[in-house]
Amino acid sequence: MLNYLSDTEKAEQIEDRSKRLARYPYSVILTLAFPEVDFANRWCWQNFGPEDGECHQYASEYPACSIKGSHHHLGSWMSYWIEKTEYNFGFNEWCFRDAADRDSFLKQVPLIHWGENFPKTIG
Repeated sequence: MLNYLSDTEKAEQIEDRSKRLARYPYSVILTLAFPEVDFANRWCWQNFGPEDGECHQYASEYPACSIKGSHHHLGSWMSYWIEKTEYNFGFNEWCFRDAADRDSFLKQVPLIHWGENFPKTIG
């Protein structure tokens, strides 16, 4: 993963992740499709409140925030897209301030799916 990065870029990625984990030490990394990330993020918003940092909900398949335009939130969790592995798939990391929130999220992982905007068809 991230083998195409220069040594300097890899060092920057490691430093950035260390900073995230200093604030949000309880981490979960999953490989998912973009809609699954949005579905999981909405669940986090509904259960833990807003995601910390710049709000990107305007681009979400399942937006949890109704505020339009550039803005930020203070929250107890964050989501970070690590790397794309295929078209619309890749690794995402969720970081939580509290172990209990991370544990609640882990219980939810088997229920993460593409959501109601992508109904399964039997055929």
